[in-house]
Amino acid sequence: MLTALAGVIGALVIGAWVVVAWGSRRHQPWLWTPVALLAVVLVALDLPGWSFVPMLALAAGSFAELVVGSREQPAIRTKTPDAPLSTERWAAAVAAPFRVALAEPWDVVARPSLRRRYRRMLEQQWSVVDRESLLAAVDRLLEELHSGPSLDLAVDLRAGMARSRLPDGGEDTGAMVRLSDEQVARLRSVTGVSEGDETVMIGAYQWWKSVHVIRLVCGGASLDWLSPVETQTLLRRVASDLQRRYSSWGQLSSAFHAGYLLWPDKGVGGHHEDADRLWVALGLLDDDPASPWNLLPWDMPLERVPFEGASSNQD
Repeated sequence: MLTALAGVIGALVIGAWVVVAWGSRRHQPWLWTPVALLAVVLVALDLPGWSFVPMLALAAGSFAELVVGSREQPAIRTKTPDAPLSTERWAAAVAAPFRVALAEPWDVVARPSLRRRYRRMLEQQWSVVDRESLLAAVDRLLEELHSGPSLDLAVDLRAGMARSRLPDGGEDTGAMVRLSDEQVARLRSVTGVSEGDETVMIGAYQWWKSVHVIRLVCGGASLDWLSPVETQTLLRRVASDLQRRYSSWGQLSSAFHAGYLLWPDKGVGGHHEDADRLWVALGLLDDDPASPWNLLPWDMPLERVPFEGASSNQD
């Protein structure tokens, strides 16, 4: 009788743990797997009394994850702080805001623990469901960047209004956004304009979309849709494009802020809470001395990628 009761309770506790772990943004809940297996083994060995110990621990861990995991703030985390400079590491730093928003290491391109999140994001935001659609989305974004018009963001700091327009005083594109006081203050800080200036121009901001290419590549690498050489080839192409268009991390940051403000599906997953987390992440990367944007050299020489097995999407 007690064994049957332990089996029922164990099934409920383990089921609840799986739901919590599956829905968590972190991989830590899955570390409780041995505890769940121990509970199963104890019940199978007809030791129901002892089985309640790992069940209680598993229930407590699941509850803690519901409380802690949902409140974890964006943070700059680096898996290998002393790793040598590389093109892959440099490109990962470009898209760091998305990882910082999740409090995940920014310097890991392929992150298997984020597979479910990547799969959902790729499908919802880019209609990407497999390798073929991923490569098509990457090609489409790169083509848009290379053949589309250059765009400036004219920001009226006093009125709190930002408008996208063609360069050299060209006409407005129709894209505009009203800024909060906090956003105006952030743009002043990022662009370095003085308090007396009323306007600021962020040039060629459309190249911020390169971070989406890197994000797609990270998702493809995490889902095993791209080989290491294909991943390195695409990242090198994006890194080369950005180094030609901007001259510093500060310019990239300004463009990222401009693009973020005009991005219709803001955030890590297109939700309001994710948008807030991404905005916080941008601030951390600008201000924190440990930020890759403050540590890595912008004009780092890019490595060559081995030809064998390289993607057909390379230059």
